[in-house]
Amino acid sequence: MSAVLEVASLLIDKLHTLLDMLHQYTNFDSPEKTYKAIFEMFYQASYHKPLLKSLHKDARLLKILQYVRELLNIVNDVISERNIDIFALAREILRRAYTKLAETSENMPRYVIICDGLSIIDAMYIAYRLKKEGMKPSIIPLINPGGVTETYKFILEPHSYIQNINLTLNVIAHRIAEKIHAKDYEVFKEYDELIHQLKNVHAIDIIKKMYKLNSDLCNKITRLKKDFNSTIMILSDHGYDITEKSNGFYDVNHLWGPRSFSVIASLLII
Repeated sequence: MSAVLEVASLLIDKLHTLLDMLHQYTNFDSPEKTYKAIFEMFYQASYHKPLLKSLHKDARLLKILQYVRELLNIVNDVISERNIDIFALAREILRRAYTKLAETSENMPRYVIICDGLSIIDAMYIAYRLKKEGMKPSIIPLINPGGVTETYKFILEPHSYIQNINLTLNVIAHRIAEKIHAKDYEVFKEYDELIHQLKNVHAIDIIKKMYKLNSDLCNKITRLKKDFNSTIMILSDHGYDITEKSNGFYDVNHLWGPRSFSVIASLLII
Protein backbone atom coordinates (compact mmCIF):
# COMPACT_ATOMS: atom_id res chain seq x y z
CA MET A 1 0.00 0.00 0.00
CA SER A 2 2.89 2.36 0.69
CA ALA A 3 3.95 2.09 -2.97
CA VAL A 4 0.44 3.11 -4.07
CA LEU A 5 0.50 6.16 -1.78
CA GLU A 6 3.95 7.10 -3.02
CA VAL A 7 3.03 6.84 -6.71
CA ALA A 8 -0.24 8.73 -6.19
CA SER A 9 1.63 11.58 -4.49
CA LEU A 10 4.31 11.57 -7.16
CA LEU A 11 1.83 11.74 -10.06
CA ILE A 12 -0.21 14.54 -8.48
CA ASP A 13 2.89 16.53 -7.53
CA LYS A 14 4.33 16.16 -11.04
CA LEU A 15 1.17 17.52 -12.67
CA HIS A 16 0.87 20.43 -10.24
CA THR A 17 4.51 21.35 -10.78
CA LEU A 18 4.08 21.07 -14.55
CA LEU A 19 1.11 23.43 -14.41
CA ASP A 20 3.15 25.90 -12.37
CA MET A 21 6.05 25.65 -14.83
CA LEU A 22 3.76 26.34 -17.78
CA HIS A 23 2.30 29.32 -15.97
CA GLN A 24 5.75 30.66 -15.12
CA TYR A 25 7.71 30.01 -18.31
CA THR A 26 5.24 30.36 -21.17
CA ASN A 27 3.95 33.70 -22.39
CA PHE A 28 2.57 33.32 -25.89
CA ASP A 29 0.53 36.09 -27.49
CA SER A 30 -2.54 33.90 -28.08
CA PRO A 31 -4.23 30.94 -26.36
CA GLU A 32 -4.01 28.91 -29.58
CA LYS A 33 -0.21 29.28 -29.68
CA THR A 34 -0.06 28.15 -26.06
CA TYR A 35 -2.10 25.04 -26.86
CA LYS A 36 0.07 24.29 -29.88
CA ALA A 37 3.20 24.47 -27.66
CA ILE A 38 1.70 22.19 -24.99
CA PHE A 39 0.63 19.71 -27.68
CA GLU A 40 4.14 19.78 -29.11
CA MET A 41 5.74 19.25 -25.69
CA PHE A 42 3.75 16.10 -24.99
CA TYR A 43 4.23 14.73 -28.49
CA GLN A 44 8.00 15.25 -28.41
CA ALA A 45 8.22 13.88 -24.87
CA SER A 46 6.60 10.64 -26.04
CA TYR A 47 7.97 10.21 -29.57
CA HIS A 48 11.31 12.02 -29.29
CA LYS A 49 10.73 13.91 -32.53
CA PRO A 50 8.88 17.09 -33.52
CA LEU A 51 5.27 17.11 -34.63
CA LEU A 52 5.41 20.61 -36.13
CA LYS A 53 8.46 22.32 -34.65
CA SER A 54 11.42 21.32 -32.49
CA LEU A 55 11.50 22.85 -29.02
CA HIS A 56 15.23 22.40 -28.48
CA LYS A 57 16.09 26.02 -29.29
CA ASP A 58 13.99 27.38 -26.43
CA ALA A 59 15.62 26.68 -23.07
CA ARG A 60 12.42 27.32 -21.09
CA LEU A 61 10.30 24.97 -23.17
CA LEU A 62 13.10 22.40 -23.19
CA LYS A 63 13.01 22.36 -19.38
CA ILE A 64 9.26 21.74 -19.42
CA LEU A 65 9.69 19.07 -22.11
CA GLN A 66 12.07 17.16 -19.87
CA TYR A 67 9.59 17.35 -17.03
CA VAL A 68 6.81 15.96 -19.24
CA ARG A 69 9.11 13.05 -20.13
CA GLU A 70 9.59 12.31 -16.44
CA LEU A 71 5.81 12.27 -15.95
CA LEU A 72 5.28 9.87 -18.87
CA ASN A 73 8.08 7.64 -17.57
CA ILE A 74 6.25 7.25 -14.25
CA VAL A 75 2.99 6.32 -15.98
CA ASN A 76 4.80 3.89 -18.28
CA ASP A 77 6.59 2.23 -15.35
CA VAL A 78 3.30 1.72 -13.49
CA ILE A 79 1.77 -0.03 -16.49
CA SER A 80 4.72 -1.97 -17.88
CA GLU A 81 6.34 -3.15 -14.62
CA ARG A 82 3.01 -4.15 -13.06
CA ASN A 83 4.32 -3.69 -9.54
CA ILE A 84 1.48 -1.35 -8.51
CA ASP A 85 -2.14 -2.35 -8.00
CA ILE A 86 -3.90 -0.20 -10.64
CA PHE A 87 -7.26 -0.47 -8.87
CA ALA A 88 -5.79 0.54 -5.51
CA LEU A 89 -4.01 3.43 -7.22
CA ALA A 90 -7.24 4.58 -8.88
CA ARG A 91 -9.13 4.41 -5.58
CA GLU A 92 -6.41 6.44 -3.87
CA ILE A 93 -6.38 9.06 -6.64
CA LEU A 94 -10.17 9.38 -6.46
CA ARG A 95 -10.06 9.55 -2.65
CA ARG A 96 -7.69 12.49 -2.89
CA ALA A 97 -9.87 14.16 -5.52
CA TYR A 98 -12.92 13.86 -3.26
CA THR A 99 -10.87 15.19 -0.33
CA LYS A 100 -9.82 18.17 -2.43
CA LEU A 101 -13.44 18.74 -3.42
CA ALA A 102 -14.51 18.62 0.23
CA GLU A 103 -12.26 21.61 0.91
CA THR A 104 -14.54 23.82 -1.18
CA SER A 105 -17.48 25.68 0.34
CA GLU A 106 -20.65 23.64 0.77
CA ASN A 107 -22.61 26.73 -0.28
CA MET A 108 -21.11 26.58 -3.78
CA PRO A 109 -23.18 24.41 -6.16
CA ARG A 110 -21.25 21.50 -7.65
CA TYR A 111 -21.30 20.20 -11.21
CA VAL A 112 -19.88 17.02 -12.71
CA ILE A 113 -18.74 16.82 -16.34
CA ILE A 114 -17.37 13.55 -17.72
CA CYS A 115 -15.48 14.12 -20.96
CA ASP A 116 -15.25 11.10 -23.22
CA GLY A 117 -11.71 11.22 -24.62
CA LEU A 118 -10.26 14.34 -22.94
CA SER A 119 -6.48 13.97 -23.27
CA ILE A 120 -3.89 14.94 -20.67
CA ILE A 121 -2.74 17.49 -23.27
CA ASP A 122 -6.17 19.10 -23.33
CA ALA A 123 -6.63 18.88 -19.55
CA MET A 124 -3.28 20.56 -18.99
CA TYR A 125 -4.13 23.35 -21.43
CA ILE A 126 -7.55 23.90 -19.83
CA ALA A 127 -5.99 24.03 -16.35
CA TYR A 128 -3.34 26.47 -17.65
CA ARG A 129 -5.91 28.73 -19.32
CA LEU A 130 -8.20 28.81 -16.28
CA LYS A 131 -5.24 29.56 -14.02
CA LYS A 132 -4.36 32.48 -16.30
CA GLU A 133 -7.95 33.70 -15.85
CA GLY A 134 -7.49 33.78 -12.06
CA MET A 135 -9.07 30.45 -11.15
CA LYS A 136 -7.35 27.80 -9.03
CA PRO A 137 -7.65 24.51 -10.89
CA SER A 138 -6.34 21.23 -9.52
CA ILE A 139 -5.30 18.57 -12.02
CA ILE A 140 -5.12 14.94 -10.94
CA PRO A 141 -4.14 11.92 -13.08
CA LEU A 142 -5.89 8.56 -12.99
CA ILE A 143 -4.27 5.71 -14.93
CA ASN A 144 -6.56 3.69 -17.20
CA PRO A 145 -4.28 0.87 -18.42
CA GLY A 146 -6.54 -0.11 -21.33
CA GLY A 147 -6.81 3.42 -22.68
CA VAL A 148 -10.50 2.92 -23.58
CA THR A 149 -13.89 3.58 -21.99
CA GLU A 150 -14.55 -0.06 -21.03
CA THR A 151 -11.51 -0.36 -18.76
CA TYR A 152 -12.39 3.01 -17.18
CA LYS A 153 -15.86 1.71 -16.33
CA PHE A 154 -14.30 -1.39 -14.78
CA ILE A 155 -11.87 0.67 -12.69
CA LEU A 156 -14.54 3.02 -11.35
CA GLU A 157 -17.39 0.53 -10.93
CA PRO A 158 -15.93 -3.01 -10.86
CA HIS A 159 -18.89 -4.67 -9.13
CA SER A 160 -21.47 -3.16 -11.48
CA TYR A 161 -19.29 -3.99 -14.48
CA ILE A 162 -18.86 -7.64 -13.48
CA GLN A 163 -22.61 -7.96 -12.84
CA ASN A 164 -23.16 -6.82 -16.45
CA ILE A 165 -25.20 -3.80 -15.40
CA ASN A 166 -25.75 -1.29 -18.23
CA LEU A 167 -22.90 0.93 -17.08
CA THR A 168 -22.68 3.98 -19.34
CA LEU A 169 -20.67 7.14 -18.77
CA ASN A 170 -23.99 8.84 -18.08
CA VAL A 171 -24.67 6.37 -15.24
CA ILE A 172 -21.17 6.92 -13.84
CA ALA A 173 -21.59 10.71 -14.02
CA HIS A 174 -24.93 10.39 -12.20
CA ARG A 175 -23.41 8.26 -9.43
CA ILE A 176 -20.48 10.64 -8.94
CA ALA A 177 -22.90 13.58 -8.86
CA GLU A 178 -24.93 11.83 -6.16
CA LYS A 179 -21.79 11.07 -4.17
CA ILE A 180 -20.60 14.69 -4.10
CA HIS A 181 -24.15 16.16 -3.87
CA ALA A 182 -23.79 17.93 -7.21
CA LYS A 183 -26.55 20.12 -8.62
CA ASP A 184 -26.22 18.62 -12.09
CA TYR A 185 -24.03 16.51 -14.36
CA GLU A 186 -23.43 15.87 -18.04
CA VAL A 187 -21.32 13.79 -20.42
CA PHE A 188 -19.28 15.79 -22.94
CA LYS A 189 -18.95 13.41 -25.90
CA GLU A 190 -17.45 15.77 -28.47
CA TYR A 191 -13.82 14.72 -27.93
CA ASP A 192 -14.48 11.05 -28.62
CA GLU A 193 -16.66 11.88 -31.61
CA LEU A 194 -13.84 13.99 -33.08
CA ILE A 195 -11.24 11.30 -32.32
CA HIS A 196 -13.10 8.86 -34.55
CA GLN A 197 -13.24 11.42 -37.36
CA LEU A 198 -9.57 12.43 -37.38
CA LYS A 199 -8.02 9.93 -39.76
CA ASN A 200 -5.37 10.60 -42.38
CA VAL A 201 -5.17 14.31 -41.57
CA HIS A 202 -2.40 16.88 -41.12
CA ALA A 203 -1.10 17.50 -37.60
CA ILE A 204 -2.07 21.17 -37.67
CA ASP A 205 -5.68 20.21 -38.41
CA ILE A 206 -5.74 17.92 -35.36
CA ILE A 207 -4.44 20.75 -33.18
CA LYS A 208 -6.90 23.32 -34.55
CA LYS A 209 -9.94 21.09 -34.09
CA MET A 210 -8.95 20.00 -30.59
CA TYR A 211 -8.25 23.60 -29.66
CA LYS A 212 -11.78 24.53 -30.74
CA LEU A 213 -13.25 21.84 -28.46
CA ASN A 214 -11.06 23.00 -25.56
CA SER A 215 -12.26 26.57 -26.07
CA ASP A 216 -15.88 25.37 -26.01
CA LEU A 217 -15.30 23.48 -22.76
CA CYS A 218 -13.42 26.43 -21.20
CA ASN A 219 -16.32 28.74 -22.07
CA LYS A 220 -18.76 26.28 -20.47
CA ILE A 221 -16.66 26.18 -17.30
CA THR A 222 -16.35 29.98 -17.19
CA ARG A 223 -20.12 30.39 -17.53
CA LEU A 224 -20.79 27.92 -14.70
CA LYS A 225 -18.29 29.69 -12.48
CA LYS A 226 -19.61 33.16 -13.34
CA ASP A 227 -23.34 32.45 -13.27
CA PHE A 228 -23.49 30.09 -10.28
CA ASN A 229 -20.15 30.54 -8.43
CA SER A 230 -19.87 26.79 -8.73
CA THR A 231 -17.28 24.11 -8.10
CA ILE A 232 -16.79 21.87 -11.13
CA MET A 233 -15.41 18.35 -11.26
CA ILE A 234 -14.28 17.28 -14.73
CA LEU A 235 -13.33 13.66 -15.34
CA SER A 236 -11.96 11.96 -18.43
CA ASP A 237 -12.23 8.24 -19.13
CA HIS A 238 -9.13 8.12 -21.36
CA GLY A 239 -7.03 10.22 -23.71
CA TYR A 240 -5.94 9.71 -27.30
CA ASP A 241 -2.76 9.20 -29.30
CA ILE A 242 -1.45 10.57 -32.57
CA THR A 243 0.06 8.00 -34.92
CA GLU A 244 2.07 8.96 -37.99
CA LYS A 245 0.98 7.50 -41.32
CA SER A 246 2.94 8.65 -44.37
CA ASN A 247 3.50 11.84 -46.35
CA GLY A 248 2.81 14.05 -43.34
CA PHE A 249 -0.57 12.54 -42.41
CA TYR A 250 -1.69 11.28 -39.00
CA ASP A 251 -4.45 9.27 -37.33
CA VAL A 252 -5.92 9.94 -33.90
CA ASN A 253 -6.68 6.72 -31.97
CA HIS A 254 -7.16 5.09 -28.61
CA LEU A 255 -4.00 3.10 -28.02
CA TRP A 256 -2.35 1.06 -25.34
CA GLY A 257 1.41 1.08 -25.49
CA PRO A 258 4.61 2.50 -24.05
CA ARG A 259 4.28 6.22 -23.26
CA SER A 260 0.70 6.30 -24.51
CA PHE A 261 -1.50 9.33 -23.77
CA SER A 262 -4.66 7.23 -24.00
CA VAL A 263 -3.94 5.59 -20.62
CA ILE A 264 -4.04 8.87 -18.69
CA ALA A 265 -7.56 9.72 -17.52
CA SER A 266 -7.32 13.28 -16.30
CA LEU A 267 -9.40 14.80 -13.52
CA LEU A 268 -9.86 18.53 -12.89
CA ILE A 269 -11.39 20.35 -9.94
CA ILE A 270 -12.12 24.01 -10.56
